Amino acid sequence: MKNLIKSMLIILLICFISFSCKYRDDYDEKQLWEKAYNICESQLILDSHIDWPLKYLLFPEDISRRTTKGDFDYIRAKQGGLDAVLSVAYIPANMDVDEGRILVDSILEIINNQIKTHPDKFAYAKNTYDIERNFNNNLISLPLCLENGMPIGNDLEYLKYLKEQGIVYITLNHDKTNQISDSNFDENREWKGLSPFGIEVIKEMNRLGIIIDISHSTDSTVSQSLRYSKAPVIATHSSCRHFTPGFERNLSDTLIKAIAAKDGIIMINFGSFFLDNECFKNWAYLFYIWQDSTGIDLTSSEGIKFINEYGKTHKIHSDSKKLVDHIEHVINLVGIDHVGIGSDYDGILSAQPSDLPDVSSYPVIVYELLKRGYAENDIKKILSENFLRVWNDVIEISDSLNNMI
Repeated sequence: MKNLIKSMLIILLICFISFSCKYRDDYDEKQLWEKAYNICESQLILDSHIDWPLKYLLFPEDISRRTTKGDFDYIRAKQGGLDAVLSVAYIPANMDVDEGRILVDSILEIINNQIKTHPDKFAYAKNTYDIERNFNNNLISLPLCLENGMPIGNDLEYLKYLKEQGIVYITLNHDKTNQISDSNFDENREWKGLSPFGIEVIKEMNRLGIIIDISHSTDSTVSQSLRYSKAPVIATHSSCRHFTPGFERNLSDTLIKAIAAKDGIIMINFGSFFLDNECFKNWAYLFYIWQDSTGIDLTSSEGIKFINEYGKTHKIHSDSKKLVDHIEHVINLVGIDHVGIGSDYDGILSAQPSDLPDVSSYPVIVYELLKRGYAENDIKKILSENFLRVWNDVIEISDSLNNMI
């Protein structure tokens, strides 16, 4: 009888401990989620690369409301705590210089019209002071950037025009080698890095205070940009090649260290094919085999339908854990001061991580960082402070260069 009572007490004790542990785990998780949302609400979040202007150009919708297409609008941005959106003027590589400049002006007009139409929601930002002021006034900043330097042509004066329009950074190239530098998506490595004119572009961007973005650049282009630039150089929407061997679009550990040594930053891209090697291989099939062999654009309704079917049997979506693995990889290599977020939302087709579908998702990333033990002050650096520091550094170096003239 005593043994029976003892056994029953042991069983009850085990049940109580199990219940207590589960209750404690549930409580801790709820606490972490509350803290994640509080951080996103109270701290400035800057995303260094969102392609919403091109999405708007193709599918015009009122971004002050919840849109039916795309990854960005005011409602979801507010849900996610997003405060500053580097709004991309993307220029396809198959355009000529005149066409590119027309498209630049068209996209700038789209961004400017949104700010003028919704001054209670969006605001201009040409420097970090503007970003902070808009944040304090509960406005979303829409600073401008140019993806693909092709519209510069061979005219350095055009850089001055871009600076006057508020362009914060220029991605040197896109998926084709241009007059400035070689692209890592192009087998043609005409310049073996920067062209002679590209070196002059780097110097003039330094003088004007325009940030140099080496996303899409070959390894040689990155190395030479670091050599010739007097200011920090950044990758606005790239991830770590450590997780995707052979994918040059992501950065090697050597280049991550070199960028950090120049006080630059790596802004982690959210695209699943940037984050996960299995996803990379499956998206490579979709891009380079299925799309090329069928002639069907992956962005068409038929292409989207095939992606959805293919995704039922093949992994095409990563998750926030893998994204934070990339953030941690950079931190482990070069420290907390050299990493940020550059989602590439509206530029990654339907390759968003499964739990990061759009700009409402930043709390998910913060939750994962909290879960791994990161303090709020370090998370603030990732969310915006690192980018703002580099932006200030670039402007200060510009001022010093102009004072020497």
